Order: sequence, then C-alpha cells, then structure tokens
Amino acid sequence: MRKHYALGIILLFCSQLVWSQFIQIGTGTASSYLSGPIYRSAATSTFNWSKYAYIYTATELSAIPAGSMITQIEWEKATGTITAPNNFEILLSNNTATTLTTGTTWGAITAGATSVYNNTNQGFMSAAPGWESYVLTTPFIYTGGTLQIMTDHVKYGTASGAVNYYRTAATGMAIGWAAGAAGSSATALTTTYGNNRPNIKIHYVPGTACTGSVVAGTANASVSAVCPSVPYNLSLSGNTLASGITYQWQSATSATGPFTNITGATNSSYQASQTVDTWYQCIVTCTASGSIDTSTVVGVTTNNFYNCYCTSGATSNTYGDIQRVELNTIDNSSTACNGTYSDFTSISTLLSPGVTYPMELDLMNCSGGTYSYGTRVWIDVDHNGQFDTYELLHDSYNSLPSLVSINVPFNITIPSTSLTGMTRMRIVIIESNAAPTPCGTYTWGETEDYMINISAPPTCPQPTLLNVVSTTLNDATLDWTPGGTETQWQIEWGPQGFTPGTGTLVYTTTHPYTIASLTPYSFYQARVRAVCTPGDSSFWSPLVSWNTYNQGQYITWDNECPTTGFIDISSSPTATYTNIVYLGEIGITLPFPLLYQGTLFTSATIGNTGGVKLGTIGAQINTVMEPGNGLYPFVQQLAQSYAVGGGIYYEQVGTSPNSKLVIQWKDIPHWSSPIFPNGATFELIIDEATQEIYYVYDDVIMGNATGWDYGADAEIGVRGAQNINVSMNNQAYLQNNSCVHFYYVDCPNPVALTPVYVFPNEAAFTWTASAAGETSWTVIYGPAGFDPLTSGTTLTVTAASVQLLNLIPLGNYDMYIYSECAGGLQSAGLFYNFQTPPICSNPTAFTSTAGVDSLMSSWSWSPYTSFYPSTGFNLQVVAQDSALYTGTVYALDNNFTDTTTNAAWYPGQAVDVYVQAVCGQDTSIYVGPISLIMPISNDHACGAHEIIVGAPGLLYNNTGATVSAEELGIVPPVTGAQTTTGWANDALNHTTWFKFTAPASGNVRIDATGVAYNGQIAVYYGTDCSILPSFTLEGANDNEIDGTSEAPNFTVCGLTPGVEYYLMHDGSGTAGNYTIAISEVSVYAGVEGEVLEICYGESVNLFLGIANYSLGGEWIATSPAVVLQDNVFNSTDYASQTYTFNYVVSDGCAVDQATSTVVVYAAPSAGEDGSITVCLNEPFDLLTGIGGNVDLGGTWYNPSNQALPASLDTSGSLAGQYNYDYIVTSTICPNDTANVIVIVDGSCDYTASIDEFASQWAIYPNPATALITVANHTSLTIDTIELLDVNCKVIQVMKILQPIENTLDINSLETGLYLINLKAGGLTLTKRFIKQ
Repeated sequence: MRKHYALGIILLFCSQLVWSQFIQIGTGTASSYLSGPIYRSAATSTFNWSKYAYIYTATELSAIPAGSMITQIEWEKATGTITAPNNFEILLSNNTATTLTTGTTWGAITAGATSVYNNTNQGFMSAAPGWESYVLTTPFIYTGGTLQIMTDHVKYGTASGAVNYYRTAATGMAIGWAAGAAGSSATALTTTYGNNRPNIKIHYVPGTACTGSVVAGTANASVSAVCPSVPYNLSLSGNTLASGITYQWQSATSATGPFTNITGATNSSYQASQTVDTWYQCIVTCTASGSIDTSTVVGVTTNNFYNCYCTSGATSNTYGDIQRVELNTIDNSSTACNGTYSDFTSISTLLSPGVTYPMELDLMNCSGGTYSYGTRVWIDVDHNGQFDTYELLHDSYNSLPSLVSINVPFNITIPSTSLTGMTRMRIVIIESNAAPTPCGTYTWGETEDYMINISAPPTCPQPTLLNVVSTTLNDATLDWTPGGTETQWQIEWGPQGFTPGTGTLVYTTTHPYTIASLTPYSFYQARVRAVCTPGDSSFWSPLVSWNTYNQGQYITWDNECPTTGFIDISSSPTATYTNIVYLGEIGITLPFPLLYQGTLFTSATIGNTGGVKLGTIGAQINTVMEPGNGLYPFVQQLAQSYAVGGGIYYEQVGTSPNSKLVIQWKDIPHWSSPIFPNGATFELIIDEATQEIYYVYDDVIMGNATGWDYGADAEIGVRGAQNINVSMNNQAYLQNNSCVHFYYVDCPNPVALTPVYVFPNEAAFTWTASAAGETSWTVIYGPAGFDPLTSGTTLTVTAASVQLLNLIPLGNYDMYIYSECAGGLQSAGLFYNFQTPPICSNPTAFTSTAGVDSLMSSWSWSPYTSFYPSTGFNLQVVAQDSALYTGTVYALDNNFTDTTTNAAWYPGQAVDVYVQAVCGQDTSIYVGPISLIMPISNDHACGAHEIIVGAPGLLYNNTGATVSAEELGIVPPVTGAQTTTGWANDALNHTTWFKFTAPASGNVRIDATGVAYNGQIAVYYGTDCSILPSFTLEGANDNEIDGTSEAPNFTVCGLTPGVEYYLMHDGSGTAGNYTIAISEVSVYAGVEGEVLEICYGESVNLFLGIANYSLGGEWIATSPAVVLQDNVFNSTDYASQTYTFNYVVSDGCAVDQATSTVVVYAAPSAGEDGSITVCLNEPFDLLTGIGGNVDLGGTWYNPSNQALPASLDTSGSLAGQYNYDYIVTSTICPNDTANVIVIVDGSCDYTASIDEFASQWAIYPNPATALITVANHTSLTIDTIELLDVNCKVIQVMKILQPIENTLDINSLETGLYLINLKAGGLTLTKRFIKQ
C-alpha cells in the first residue's frame, strides 16, 4: 500500500512539472557587469571570484503559494559569454529579512542556505540579449516570506569581454563582492556591487498545505563517494510536496545508526561534507496532522585524500618555468624550460607543525621580454585532498626578465594544526598579475607537486628569527628569538654551502653570540637549535648566510657625490670605448671582485640603455629595471650615440686595492630622437676599497623638456636581494641632485615615511620597516634645529606609526626616526622636517578669475574646531612669480565669495592670487597661488595703457593679443636686432599698446629687460590713435643695445617735452610675461674747474679739474698720443706743456662733456755733484764743478750757508775742503740741490801767479765800443778767453786763439761792466772793461 501511495506522489509531481509556472521580477533596461549574478568587467579582468546575495520580499513573491517548489531560475543577460569550465553555485534560503546590510560576511549570509545548483564545468554561452537558465539540481520548497538567492562564481574559462546583465534598482536588497583572489566565509559583501538586482525569472510548481499522513520518500546523495571536506548535496525524492512540512536531516557512521540530528539541516535538501564514511536519513513531519515519516538511508563513502587533488597546469610551455625547488632535504632541479605540469610526488621531505623552514625557488621566463609572475605554494595540511585558503603558505609576485634564472628565497611556517603523515605540496607560477589558483588550467607558467611528510616536532621549541646582527673581517654576531624558556643553544656554522651536520658546533647560554677568528673575505652559514634538556633539542633553524668583507648587510643610499666628482674618461687613452647600438650590450670581466648585496661578482654586462647587470656577460639590458642583480644609473630607451666621441667608455682608474671602475655613457640620445647630438652623459663609479657605488650625472638635458630631460623617462635605482627605487620616470630628483650614493649598513633607516595628518597641535606619520625587518623604533622630535642627542621628546613605538602631541600651531619641527635592529643596533636616523598649520584652518577649493579691474574669487572653508570659527578672509594679490607678502592685502567679509576691484590693475597684468582665513586674532596660511592675467584691453592703440616716466617697470602679459592690418602697415624697417631705428624682422605676433609723456629733457630710456622675454618695441608720434598710418616712427629696438638680452633696451632722444607718444610692444613667438620701464635720460658731465698744475712725472685725478660732475662717464684726451688710465693722467714720458681732457657722459643718444686742463712743469735740475781743486787765494767758478743738466737760475751757498751773488768765489788762505750748495727752486716742483767740494791746495798760491803775470797781458781799448783786443805777452799758453757779465755769466768763449793778440766782437753787448778771463792750465787771469 505504501509503494502505491509513493508512486502516486511521483505521478502527482510529474503532473505538477507540466503545470510549472514562473514570475519575473525586474524589468530594467540598463545593463552592468557590477550587479551579478557573476562578475566579468572585461576579457582580461583579473577579478575571477565573485559572490552575490539578493532578497525578494513576500509581496514580490505573492504569486507563489507557500509550499511551492522552485525548480528553475533565469537571469536576463545583455552581452558577453564565458566558455567552460567555471565554478557556479546557486543557494536559496527562506527567511524574514527585509534588507541586506553592507559588510555582511559570506558565512553569515549563507548560514542555513540550501545549495540548489553547483556546477564545476559551467559555461555562460547563451545568446545575448536573452535569458540564461539554470534548472535546479535540488528543487527548493518556498515556505512563504522572504526568499534569499545567493550565487558563488569562480571564472576559469575564456571571456569574450564584459558580461553584462539587465538590472533594476533595489536599494538595500542586493550586496556583492568581486576580487582577484579567492574569498572565504569571512569575505564581506558590500553595496559597491549591490543596490541593483539582475532581472530574474523564478519557475515554480504550486504547492498545497499538508494534511493526513506525510511521506518522507527516498534520500538521495549527489555523489556516492567524496573527497574529504568537499561539499555535496542531499535531497529527497518521492516525498510529500506541500506547505506546513518540516525537515530534519540526520547522520551516522554506519547504515544502522545510531543517527543524530545535523544542526541547521532543516530543508528538503542539504549541502553536506565529511571526512569519514557517513550515512544520512531525513525525518519529515506534517505540522497540521502531526504525521512523521523517515526517509530511506543513503550512504556516502570518503575517498582517500591522495586521490582527491584537482588538476593544474599550463596550456603553453613557452614562458614561465620552475627551474629549481629547495625545501629542507628537497633540492630538485628541472631546467628544461618546457614544463606545464610536473609530478614530483616521488620526492618528499619531513616537516613539522609550528616550525619555520627556508624555501627557495629558481624561476625563469623562457621567452623574450620581462613579465610578472604570480607565485604560490600550498601544502594540504588537513589531508582533505584540497588546497584551502589557509593552506596557502607563500604568495608573491616576481618580475622575470628574459632567460635569466631568478632566485626567490622565502620562509614557510607549517601550521601548528597540521595533521601528521604524508600529504601534497603544490607550487604554481602563472604569467599574469592575477593570483594563481591551485586548480584548473592557465596559459603560461608551470605547476609542480611534491610530497610532504608532516611529523610532530620535538617537545623543545625551535628558535626563530635567526639573523646576522653585524660582521667584520674576522667575526660575526648572530641573534635569534628563543622558542620558549630554554637557556642553552647549539650553533653549527661552516663555509657557505657546507653540509649540515659537518660544521663546527658550539654551545652558548647567551645571545647574541659572536663567532670569532673567521677568515677575512670569506662566506659562511650558520644555524641554531635550542637545547632544553640533555637529549631534548629542537629542530634546527633555517640557515643564515654572511661574509667577512666588513660590509654591512643592507644596502642603502643618499645623494652624496664622490670626492672625485665626475671622472671624464672619454679622453683617456687607456679607456675602452664602444658605441653600442640600440638595445645592445657588451660583457666585461670586472677589474676587481665586487661584493654586491652579499654576493661576490667578477663579471658584468653593460647595456646601451643605461644599466649594468652583474654576474653575466651576455644578459639583455632592457629599458626598465629588472629582477636580478643590476645597477641602473639611467635606464630608459636610449639610442646609439650620434655625437662625435659619444658612446660608452669603461676604465679602471688608479691601482688596486684603491682603484675605481668607471663606466661612462656619453652623449647618449633618447631612442625617439637619435638625431639630437648632445644626449645624456652620466657614469657609474665603483670604489674598490669601500665597495661603494656612485651614479654621477654630468648632463641630463636630452632635447625634450617634459618628456626626457632630467630623467623624465628614466628609472634610477638598483635591483638585487634589496630593490631600491631612487627615481621612477620623474624629473624631481635630477633637478635637485647630481649624484646617487649606495653603501651598506647593518641597521638601515625605515623607509616610505608618510604623513597621515598634520594638525595645529598634533601630527601622525607612518613608515615601512627597513630591509632589516625591525619591529621597534625610537622617535625623537623637537623644534627645528634641535640636537636629538641632547634634547627633544623621545618616543619608543612597536608599530610603524607615531602620533606627536602637544605641538604648537605654525611650529617648525624636526623629527628623527631610528630603527632598533637586532643585537641592540640602531640606525643613523631618518630625518623629516614639517610645519604645523595655524589653528585657523586653511581655505580649500579656491578659484579666482580676472575681469577688467576686478577679480572674482570663491573658496570653501571648514574649521579645525568649533572654537575657532572664521570671522573674515584676506585676499592677497602679488605680481606673478613674486614672493608672498609682497603684494596688496584686501580684507574681505565672512562670505566664501568676493568680487575685488582695483582701478590700478592694468591690462595684461600678470598676478598671483592667494586667500587666507581670519579667525579672530588668528589666521590660516595663504592658500594659492592662482595665476591670472588681467584682460588685454590695450590690444589696439586707442586702448593704450599709460606708463608714467620714472615709475618702476610693471609686469605685463600678452596672451591673447592679436595683430591688425594697420599695425602691419607701420612695422619698423628691418635694420638689425641691435639698432634704435628698426627691428631684425618685420613680423608681428602679439601686439600691445602703451603711451607716455615726454619729459623735460626730451630723452627717454625704454627698458624691457626686467624679464627674459624675446620682444620688440617701437615708439610713435601720432595725433589720432584710430589712424595708425598717420603715426611717425621715433625709434625702435629689437634686442638690447650693448647687451645680450633679447628684450629691448634703448634710448630715444629729441622728443618734444610734454607731448604724448605711443609705444607698440610685440612678442617674437610665444606669448608670455614681459616688463616695460620708461625713465628720463638726463646726462650731465659737470663744469670746467681750476687748471691743474703738476710737476713732470706726477699723476693727477682729472676729476679735480671739473666741478659738479656725475659718475659713469669716460675721460678722453684731446691729444691722441696721450694714454689715460681711467680718470688718471700720468705725466711721465710726456712733454712739459699744457694738456686738455674731455669728460664725456652718455646714455644712449644723450651726450654731455666737461673739460679738465693740466699744465705739466719741468722739474728743476741743479746738476750732478762734483769737485774742483784751487790754490790759495785763487778765484774759481763753481759751475765748473757741476755735471749734467744745470738750470742757471739757482742760488749758490758758501760753506757758511750764505747766498752768493753768482757762481764765482775766491779761495782763502787756508788749505782744506769746502762745501758749496747750488739750489734751484720751483713753485710747482720740489727744489733740487747739487753739491760742489772745493779743495784748496796749500802748496800753491794763486796770488803770486797773478802778480807775476798781471803786467804781462792787457786789453784795449778800454772802454771799448765795437772791438776789444786781448794781448798776451806772458810765457803762458792760453787755453780759452772768456767774456763774462758782472754776474759772472759766461757770454762768449774763444778756444781757437792767436799766440799774441786776439780780438773780440762786443757790438751786441749792452753798455756796462764786463770781465775777460784768460785760462791757462789751472790758472785764470782776469781784467775788467767797460762797454760804451
């Protein structure tokens, strides 16, 4: 009877299927990929995981009777397809929810839900637009109230593009999630992907309320055998379908029970999972009649998890490959570069829960170019045949260059909850920015599987975080974190690569521990384990490596330059030269070993593109920094040099061990402009002694101001175990620095310091730990300039962030952040300076526009605190590019908009505008500037802006200025760039007009050199500004006269004082800022002063000969033979006479001069000192004792310093030496003196000779008128006859004589007394005569 009844129920169900119905909810015509039921924004999107949840209210579902069976769901698709395979699951639940809250987790949303559809080979290939249908594998009983529908999608197939579904707005009734990595029960769904529901059709078979006896029917499982913890579905068939029925699923470990209730399994279907063989049944109850029935029992066996692993592998072997895997005792190399999936499950190693192990992968990109590879490692630690999210032990992305094996070291920690025994490890690398998944296929990469034997660890806990604190040439200090309370440890160390178990063992009860007596310039490794009790030791820690090159462990950098500066080896005869082609390289052997980031290198590849790779002579150097060991001074798309001498040079400069390797790139152009001859010139310097590395930049101007110059298209940094980015396609660094300096430390500073906020009274900052991985920092801050060693506020933090309190507004602060590294080491300190804002907060969203004589401004403002509301605002307007606070301040009201006017603002005026908030007595900082140009109303002559002669020059701008046909008709002639009558060309570009009134002198200077702008100016006279052809040209200039500026600077003379003139300014090319200043030219040289009298050989300042002079002129001698030294005349080598000099002052065409007169007097000459010898009582002439040039107008002084009337004197009767002085005086020059020594010889007496010969010679006639005869009747031979006046001045001398008589002609003599001297040897005979 029971069987017949069950058959009737089945027939009833079948008949109901025939009469199934549907309702449609949502009719929107807008489409999107955001709102589900799956997420796919583009064919290449990496967001391959999505989850959605929707609720439908009882009102919306009123057409579906309670107890109806939902059998099918459809969503309306607009565009797109995705090929199989994909995972797609639909879950349903009955509840009373009215809204879905953003942020609700997937676990909370799906609690109690029934999986009604789950397909791991799903395709989304239905035609679009159209409906995509899903027949539920487990029909769902709708009990009335709210129906919740959830979808879970993982994309593995190929998408045609975005997959869009038509949707209808439903605020609060839809949430979702999509990401590039797998989610979990903790994944939060949000309205970012919600507030809209895709249009849906819900198919159902109407149900009725149960009465009488209920039938539980047959229990069914979607699988007969399942892998551990893999979900599957339980359902009923042949059961009563009606409302008012409850369900309770039960489980047991045998077919005969005992069965126990499964919590939450209260629907007609249930999603189950298990780890052991399990049997299930369902208790079905009709609430109205109280009838209870139990279903049949269904059993599901559990497969061995070894056989449950999903497949994984690449479809192409042309790109990524796992070359080597190292983990504990696993060291497996597979370098064929053709892997897609490799089964290495015959290889295993022993690992323990809670223990950390070092692991290394060698990865290679087997094709050209550089690509990013996602790398993940899973271990199935719960033995369920799946690689769950929590079993992901390593996750990284690695950039792999072409055909270069890249070592990726990391640590993995085996979860402490791991089950013991053999299990599987899976390693997957995928060429993609997407995270690899453990299952499915992908295009490029490789999957490798290994076996892991998980065994319980010793009871003695393993030490962790073994690290090298510091090293020297002879020792190394190690430190670690104890695993427990142990107090003794064992260290094993040896040369790098030593076999564990064969090294040197040492015990210690302290840490850090120093290993001494090491060999310099060597490499070592060590490991440590805890010794808890004798015979109870922990596992060994992973090995750490170090070297004894006395090099710090971590590379860091600053902007210091080498002491040598830029070393130009391009002219060195010993340098090696090569002009490498674009994307070319050259391999070299290093002249000395280079220890770079802990690895010793002896070779390198130099690339044309500005980079060097270490440890290879054949690597490809691309246009970006790549993984591996590389130095990149200026890597970018550099071409082969086309400049003379351009190319790449390298040379060892100096001798070992203190030499330097210099690699120089000279005149290397950008690839996009190889014809630009002067490309970039830079170099790499490696110091052999210190192993420091310098990048030095000589010329980084490459012909494109924004695209290439200063490294705008270059990457600067290093790659290796540590990567450092100094500058990434940014001009800022090389605009402010010319060097990069890399060196090593044991405790580096933290990096990436970032202000979180800076408020008036506090500030917060975050940073990133250095490569040392420190977890503690010391922060010291104080007023700018404070000494952190002696003052400041000190904070110790264990998170990479800090909050500084009790600051003052507008304070200037310095902050130092010190890394606290292992072993008690502290870094040098990261410096940062900051200023706190005022309490009065700054305006935001500031805008301003210019009108004629006006500025229209607006801004937003909100207070830091309600205690400081705004009371007004200040607008400051300064000349463009001038300093803040140099302009005019306009006090505004407390509104956030203002129109500011000033009649003094002029056309083309370039200004910077700032706004400042006022909060009572406090103000904010000025916000801005906004650079504006006042409207150009002087684009024509009648709008000319007046320039006041003598006023300071103003800044103008001609952006938007035009040129008229009439202006073209009055262009100045082409006379050259540096003339005052025309221009270098007759073209016009941006004309603006000005006017001025000629000053009293009629002369003006027009100067536009205040700004380096290439312009030209013309000055016109005209009476009608509207008739330009009537204008007459007064002067014009293109480039500065007597200068180098391309802006005009010239003078115009002869203007009519008081008359108005027009000035036209034109820009030669691009519009921009320019200045014009007009000043009066009034030159004045001075007036002639007194005559300057100087002595020969003296110098004189010519300015003493003029009065009221102005400086800046030039002295010019009227005699071209005279050479001046500026304003000084030196009379040496010039004749004693009168000279005139003109002082000329000029300013362009205006000239004035004044004359200075100088009279040069000869210096007096008394002759040269001498002596004469005479007898006693002998007359003598002192002039005979003087040599050289003698001025005869001087005065003789006898030994008694008495003036003599002439040069004649007579010796006395006493023998001896007597001094006579001859002094010649001058009113201009210094007096001159000569000395004559008269030696009186006592052995002879002149008187005796005179008496003897006096009667033996005569002169006659005496007096005489015309001729006088001298008769010699002595025995003396007469040498000369002298005719003298009464002052003893010699008038006439006769030297050719007759023996007896000689006649002298005295006709020319004036009447008076004269003397005749006869000279014979040293004897002089004298007689007087009278001329009548």
